[in-house]
This record gives sequence, structure tokens and C-alpha cells, in this order.
Amino acid sequence: MSRRTLTGLFAIAAVMLITLGMAAAQETPTPTPSIPTGTPAPVELNCDPAELIQQQTDLAAQLAALKLDTSEEAGVTLDRLFKVGEAYQELALNCGYIPADAASRNVGYDIDRIMNALETVYGDPINGQLLYNGDLGCAGCHEAEVPLGPPTESTYTRVDEERLQDPAFEGYTVQHYLVESIIDPAAYVVPDYQNVMVSNFGDRMTLQELADVVSFLESQDS
Repeated sequence: MSRRTLTGLFAIAAVMLITLGMAAAQETPTPTPSIPTGTPAPVELNCDPAELIQQQTDLAAQLAALKLDTSEEAGVTLDRLFKVGEAYQELALNCGYIPADAASRNVGYDIDRIMNALETVYGDPINGQLLYNGDLGCAGCHEAEVPLGPPTESTYTRVDEERLQDPAFEGYTVQHYLVESIIDPAAYVVPDYQNVMVSNFGDRMTLQELADVVSFLESQDS
């Protein structure tokens, strides 16, 4: 077989391979990006619809007023755009929406919202103990020789059998009491203790971390 014939065969084979590859590429459907979903079931609207519409209108007006350019004002414009986006998210959260990444978001300070969101995550008491004794520094006050706050041991039993007997906590669960104690420690100060607990855990903890710590404290029964 001559060199010219071999060259021709190789060229034909190359064309066939390229053609087959293009056909396969056309037949393979382009994967559709998955869009995260939030609350898997409908939720009751926690905000006033008329007020929500007015807030949406105000934000839409702010967006319409934005003019992005390449001048020195571009950074200011982007900053405003970012803040408007955050405001839209806050509207959804205030109305009861639970985003797909709720577990990794900071919990904030809205106790009712936190209690609803906690239903979507599972608390890990082992990790909760690590956080309690480590990064969050809770043990330093609650397990000191002279504790500055109620001792960790028997937390669940003490809350269930003593704290929740107070009429001020009517309708509370142990979980609700613990969440409020962590996020808003000044709301109730246990007798014989001072209000020395830090009040910024809403900014420091994710929803998952809070669920883990609460789960750990709920394991402290006797």
C-alpha cells in the first residue's frame, strides 16, 4: 500500500472520528444547573402583604435609579446594589422563607425565625460539646471553679423542672429557652447570677452551630 493511500486512509479516519465526536456532543444533553430550593413545604406568610408590596416597590425604585458605569462612582453603585440585594433577602426571611443554605448562615437575633429554621437542621451534640468547650468559650464561665453562669451539668433537667415552671415562660419548650438564653442572654438573668454573658452569638454562630450546642445542652440531664 502506497504512502499516499495510507495518508488518505488516516485522513478519512480522522474525519470520521471528528464527526462521531460532534454527533455525540450534540446528542448529550447539556446538564441543567440545579437551583437550590429553600423551605420544602409552603409556609404561612409571616409579614403583612400590603407592607411587603410597598417595601418591594421601594426597592424596585432603588434598583431603577442605579446607573452602573466605569467611572470612580462604579464602586459606590455596586455597594448600593449589594445592599439592595441584601434588603430583598431580608424581606423573604422576615416573611418566613428558609433558604437552602440556612444551616451555614449566621442565626441573627430573631428568636421566632430561629425556632422555625431549627426545624430544618439536625443538632450534633458531639460537635456542640466541641464548640461549647472550644471556639465559643462557654465552658470558661459555666464550668469554672466558681461559675459565672449556671453550671453545664444538668442543664436540661434544671430548665425543664425549674425554669419552665415560671409563668414568664409559659408555652416555652426547653429548646426555646436555651435558644433565647444564648441569643438574648439579657432577656432573663437566672437569680444569683450577673448579666455577664456576651450578647453577640447571633453574629458569631451559624444555625447549624446553634443547633449543635443546643443539642449538647439538651443531653445534660440527670
